Amino acid sequence: MKTAYLDCSAGICGNMFLGALLDLGLPQDYLMAQLQTLNINLPEIKVHKVMRSGIKAVLFDVPEIQEHHHRHLEEIKEIINNSALNLKVKSDAIRCFQNLAQAEAKVHGTDINAIHFHEVGAVDAIIDIVGAAIGLEYFKFDQILVAPIRVGFGTVHCAHGEIPLPAPATAQLLSGFYIFGGELPGEWATPTGATLVKTFGTNAGGLPQLKLTKVGYGAGNQDRSIPNVLRIIVGESGALTTDHDYQVIIETNIDDMNPEFYGYLGEKLLEVGVRDYYFTAVYMKKNRPATQLTVITEPELVGQVETILFTETTTLGVRKSIVQRACMQRSEKTVSVKGRNVRVKLAHNKGKIIKYAPEYEDCLAIAKELALPLKDIYDEASHCAKNLLEAEGEAITTWNK
Repeated sequence: MKTAYLDCSAGICGNMFLGALLDLGLPQDYLMAQLQTLNINLPEIKVHKVMRSGIKAVLFDVPEIQEHHHRHLEEIKEIINNSALNLKVKSDAIRCFQNLAQAEAKVHGTDINAIHFHEVGAVDAIIDIVGAAIGLEYFKFDQILVAPIRVGFGTVHCAHGEIPLPAPATAQLLSGFYIFGGELPGEWATPTGATLVKTFGTNAGGLPQLKLTKVGYGAGNQDRSIPNVLRIIVGESGALTTDHDYQVIIETNIDDMNPEFYGYLGEKLLEVGVRDYYFTAVYMKKNRPATQLTVITEPELVGQVETILFTETTTLGVRKSIVQRACMQRSEKTVSVKGRNVRVKLAHNKGKIIKYAPEYEDCLAIAKELALPLKDIYDEASHCAKNLLEAEGEAITTWNK
């Protein structure tokens, strides 16, 4: 699996991302020719090698342009759609601008179509975002993993006056990603850079195991006290998984609660949307039997889960740990069993179906309705799924038996 790992120890912005792609081998002539198909007045873009704290990097230098006209989302979409770019690049670039507009709209409390892009500079944003989409289509990475991002601290001046860092739109876009302020003030992650992370990236934490093939360095505009570069590490990953994210495990040991309450507790946890929960019989100090409750949840639900545990159980405290989750891509098909529909869950990797399984609840409902053994319904659904996938010519490496 062709993997790009974004080392954001010096933050990320649009021109740093493009500089790193050029350093990786994106042909400059190709990039410029593609950008020329946009119906806008492109400034004179300069690409050159610079040194940042002893590291040679590519600076993609777009001069600042003062425009009196600020474009709205629909106008930018029209510019992109009317270009000669291929459909994948157009779609990716428009997704970026939609994400950016949604973040700005939420921050300013307005409609997405009322947002204009004076905060990031319309021409700058179009060049950086469309250029990034061109570069990513050129390299065709299977996944883009993102390290924790330096965002800086302090304030920055914008059209609305002084605003805190990270900029509100940047913070909105990076929801769900790991960030840190660092010890150096200033803006290290921009809304444009955050948009690229939001649209294309997946949380990675530390550098994963890769067979390293190449490294590219994109320079920031300033020479700072640490190397002001975005490093993109490219390599081959042998992992079967295609999606990575972070989950939080919350645990507590309970030895003084009525066991009848655990069923209701589980219902409350599922209502807020936790991934899973389970109970384990344990022995605590003084050989006292107890129940260990483990909850697996999205990071944004931690507060709600804690509230449930503190109000619905006798615990006085919980333990929390962040873990990385890796999972295959999933899809669904439907088969007919006894004239009733049964959903079949499919797990994919690199275009191949690795596993499949009928939906238990569908099989259970049919078994109850027809007074037939559940196992027979499940087996028939599996057989129908196998026949359907073979008829469609699906590449299947492992049958679920």
